[in-house]
Amino acid sequence: MNQHDPARTYRAAVIGAGSGGLTVAIGLTGFGHEVALIESGPVGGDCTNVGCIPSKALLHAAAAGHTDPFGTVRAKRDGLRDREDAEMVDHEMIHLVRGRGRLTSRKGPHVVEVTGPDGSTVEVVAENVVVCAGSRPVDFGIDGLDDEHLLTNESLFELEEVPSKVVLVGGGAISLEMATAFRDLGSAVEIVEMQDRLIATEDPLVSSTIEAVLRERGVVVHTGTTIHRFDSTTAHLANGATIDDVDKVLLAVGRRPRLDDLGLDAAGVTVTKTGITADSFGRTNVDGIYAVGDVTGDTATTHGANSIARRTIRAIALPKLPKIGGARAHPNAVFSRPQIASVGMSVDEVDALPSIGRRRYVVQIADLDRAYTDDVAHGIAIVDAERFTGKILRAAIVAPTAAEIIGMFTLAIDHGIGLRKIFATVHPYPTYALLVGTVADEFASDTFSTLPQEWWAMARGRVARRLKR
Repeated sequence: MNQHDPARTYRAAVIGAGSGGLTVAIGLTGFGHEVALIESGPVGGDCTNVGCIPSKALLHAAAAGHTDPFGTVRAKRDGLRDREDAEMVDHEMIHLVRGRGRLTSRKGPHVVEVTGPDGSTVEVVAENVVVCAGSRPVDFGIDGLDDEHLLTNESLFELEEVPSKVVLVGGGAISLEMATAFRDLGSAVEIVEMQDRLIATEDPLVSSTIEAVLRERGVVVHTGTTIHRFDSTTAHLANGATIDDVDKVLLAVGRRPRLDDLGLDAAGVTVTKTGITADSFGRTNVDGIYAVGDVTGDTATTHGANSIARRTIRAIALPKLPKIGGARAHPNAVFSRPQIASVGMSVDEVDALPSIGRRRYVVQIADLDRAYTDDVAHGIAIVDAERFTGKILRAAIVAPTAAEIIGMFTLAIDHGIGLRKIFATVHPYPTYALLVGTVADEFASDTFSTLPQEWWAMARGRVARRLKR
């Protein structure tokens, strides 16, 4: 319903029609509630328009050899965006309000001020407000780099021609995916990463594995340095090296919450340098005001935003239900080739645990029969587990289908299924999923003959963890 009813008090006003906002709005209508959905840009947010959908479409178009890869990407992106927009316009219980939403100090019910594209303002009144304003690329200047050579994920997909040489600044997910796509398109690719290794949030074995793959594919990797300045078509690095004949420089060093002009101070909402402070149900410090997705800094993924959004729906639609239970495990996935996926504790959190109470298992993907049939030389699975129970602490995979396989470990973490139980699971042969069975087999071999000792080591590890808190 593409109109606002100023006389109505909505059950919720949702600021932002990205993945989290759409989930909240649609979910609440399933409970019979009318919702005002406020959006100043295209429906679908970053994921549909400048993130997940166009990036994966480009990876597909590049691998498939499309003659007009960027045109193909834009057609897919625009088709999905138009469909999502039409669904919101036609929805009988969602009132789509086009404009920039801003919280005010008025509450009980809350009042959101919306400035439309023509500068006019309207007030939206709602019992609850859900802020899903998303994020934007981290902005930093490189001396001499002009707009002709500069790319971000928000301009990348507007390219008409494939650049001959691309420099990717940053060694995270966006960079690794775009390095894969541009090499498939025939571009020369160089990555410049300030940390001493790629994708530094992952295990060092993950970093070295994906770097080996990229180097084999002809990608030049510069770590421990940055672009000091850009001169005409030459990137001068801080370590003294230069990269010549550069067509485009893609800045991919991360994103930050979009917090400006949301009226957070006026509404009394607590904000830190990482984003809006909210719990696992999206609740902020102000009753009736919630925050979901990138704007909190707690998740930078669509599936992470959707997960919290579903809990926010429950909190608003079923307020008398106890707010118990933590959020589900949120896996991470990078759709490079091979893919990278992980779930569970961070690398630092695992390393901080007492070593006596845990075991680590490392499987080389090349040892799997499926890797042999597919000529896969590089890949790895790393699983940290508690002794005796085999409870999964963290799993990380570099493999052709890592993003699919990680779901098994995510399920195990959410439901407390340890390697001891997974050991009996039958996996189809030959598949990459057999890496899960291989890890479980190694765990069984290590522990089944010495169960009393394993139990004692687990108990000592748990005590040591409690003493460290």
